[in-house]
Amino acid sequence: MSSWCIEYWKSNQKTEGSHAQFKHISYVKPDPKDVSRRYFSDYKSASKFAKSIFEYGYHTNVIKE
Repeated sequence: MSSWCIEYWKSNQKTEGSHAQFKHISYVKPDPKDVSRRYFSDYKSASKFAKSIFEYGYHTNVIKE
């Protein structure tokens, strides 16, 4: 059975305006101490959690282990 890990961290970058007004946003690698992890036994639960915290300004990374 495979497990799924969600890595998440708070984003400090703000995007305002319409998509036509967005400037190029570069990826800023988070400090490892700021990255939190949560484990799930199935992809559906992991994906649901990732989407729910994304709405609060967190970046997420879903990893199959």
